[in-house]
Amino acid sequence: MAAPYRTFLGQRVWPATILRLYFPFFISGSTAFFLFSAAHTAMIGSSQDKWVNIVNNVRKNTEQTQLKAAAQAYAEAHGQ
Repeated sequence: MAAPYRTFLGQRVWPATILRLYFPFFISGSTAFFLFSAAHTAMIGSSQDKWVNIVNNVRKNTEQTQLKAAAQAYAEAHGQ
């Protein structure tokens, strides 16, 4: 005897489309994703600024090292 309701692989099937059935989860999931993404971006800051600061620090340190080497060579050449 067949079941009085629709079945699929032995499980009861409800006559609703996927979108109609799961739209609250789609909306809340999308909202949570974008809110967490916005919070992450706000807390971390721009990732490009980090690399710009690293490059500037390396350049500054390289220039300082070159100036120190030049000053030391000058001091050695002039007997100080």
